[in-house]
Amino acid sequence: MAGGVTSPTHMLLTANQLKSKLESLAPGTRAEVTDLTGTQDHWQATIISPVFEGRMMIEQHRLVMQLMQADIDSGVVHALSIRTFAPSQVRQ
Repeated sequence: MAGGVTSPTHMLLTANQLKSKLESLAPGTRAEVTDLTGTQDHWQATIISPVFEGRMMIEQHRLVMQLMQADIDSGVVHALSIRTFAPSQVRQ
């Protein structure tokens, strides 16, 4: 592309890369990700993290979106559907 800008198609995240990024949110965070379209830019993620304890869902989602904002702004991630839970909300 002109001006040395790299096309987002060359910077796609794999499922493992996205999972690792989401799990970097805080120690003990677990994530499951699904590529919804097979294009590596439309994702569904379920994230369980101790950092979510005592926080409202909107606060939980803001934490995830802050982590992912650069990838969303650059077009690497076009769509991200998230479900967030504190460990106390999940049956072991």
